[in-house]
Amino acid sequence: MKREFLFNLGLLVLINVLVKPFFIFGVDLTVQNRVPEGDYGLYFTLINFTYIFQIFNDFGIQNFNNRQVSQHPHLLAKYFPNLLALKALLSLFYFLLAMLAAWSVAHYDTRALALLGILLINQILTQGILFLRSNISGLGYFRLDSLLSSLDKLLMLGTCGLLLWANPLPQLFPFSIESFALAQTVALAITVLIVFVLLRRKAAFSIRPSWASNWRAGRPALLFLFKKSLPYALVILLMTAYTRLDAVLLERILPDGKIHADVYAGAYRLLDAANMFGYLFASLLLPMFARLLKGNTDGTTVRPLVSLSFKLIWAGSVTLAATVFFARQPLVELMMPERASPYRWDTLGILIWAFVPVCTTYIFSTLLTAHERLMQMNRFFIIGLGLDIVLNVSLVPHWKAQGAAVATLSTQVFIAICMVWLCTRTFRFSAPWSSIAQVLGFAFFVVSADALLFAYVPGTWFGHVAGASCIGVGGLFLFKMIDLRRAL
Repeated sequence: MKREFLFNLGLLVLINVLVKPFFIFGVDLTVQNRVPEGDYGLYFTLINFTYIFQIFNDFGIQNFNNRQVSQHPHLLAKYFPNLLALKALLSLFYFLLAMLAAWSVAHYDTRALALLGILLINQILTQGILFLRSNISGLGYFRLDSLLSSLDKLLMLGTCGLLLWANPLPQLFPFSIESFALAQTVALAITVLIVFVLLRRKAAFSIRPSWASNWRAGRPALLFLFKKSLPYALVILLMTAYTRLDAVLLERILPDGKIHADVYAGAYRLLDAANMFGYLFASLLLPMFARLLKGNTDGTTVRPLVSLSFKLIWAGSVTLAATVFFARQPLVELMMPERASPYRWDTLGILIWAFVPVCTTYIFSTLLTAHERLMQMNRFFIIGLGLDIVLNVSLVPHWKAQGAAVATLSTQVFIAICMVWLCTRTFRFSAPWSSIAQVLGFAFFVVSADALLFAYVPGTWFGHVAGASCIGVGGLFLFKMIDLRRAL
């Protein structure tokens, strides 16, 4: 299993490195630089607003389905049509509820509501892709799922790139933040169609739910799936809330919130790009953990994979966070030459460190999800949500985007510690002092070496970044964070 994990992880990283950075830094960044200041801040705020209601868009169906199909592949034909119909109903409710809340509670204007409508449709399509892919990975087609992981962004490079640089109908489709969102809609719709066709070739199933002709007869099955998905839905709701609420609070608390949300969005772009790798770990590990835990409750079967995945993601997250922190000024000046300022790069310097606890949470929360310890996680997520709100309300009026960044970092550290503690209690994990020293020693080595590199070694920022990457790789082997002979 460790060999399969490493192979598919390498494939996932390769594919996503080849595609997603081009969209994030080539297309998305270009859009922010070209639209009027504040427009992208509104777009970013509304995206985060759509995540607040994400519980109704997915309702935990993706993770529930992934776990069930991984352990019982024969259930796909039974579950798929009913879950698909349930998702359709929930997505409609999600769209209407979010629009109602934006109009009646948040009091967004007409333009914001129109843009929000497009973004909600995009979220529905995105969750549809993830649901279809959860069936593919649940059936064990990890490599196909890896290949599909960046298909939407690859198509967006085409649709959004055409809009930006080769628009054949500029009068009919002028460039704006709204047309940028619509270009994403087209790419997502095509991706849904492609993934559905590929899944249809891998498994036989009907898309007609069992209760389509007889509601009363099918209602028990629908209620069963609804109840089974509910704990997963609460996980999504709470994790999304404390992760995405910061930008919304920032924009709502401050009189000129759109401007500060724009600053926060510029810093969050790098964190979001980095989080891509953490999510890849989680999406790959969930079906693997579920299969290893089938018939085993003490966690002995998953310990080697947990250790390997945690050390890898710890090494990668610390290396990347330290590199971005020390190179924050030239990176912001490169990405936003006309809007770069100490306010922007210092916000990035704080926010990027949240990547380390976020990655830690990805590993241990995925393990707990595979073991269905959802209610225990939710207790800590509720506390984390409360902590995030209190910190934002306290810090944002004085420190603005930097206050929101501090709130994010603090909340993520708290959640990561809680997830590690819960795993050690649930699976009776015990880390020897040598392993703790190994992990902390690696972090101290990388941060110290990067500080010396950027402060005292002459060269360009690109050379410093390349040197910091080499320091991370060297530390990986120096501290024996991975033993390739044992892993392979």
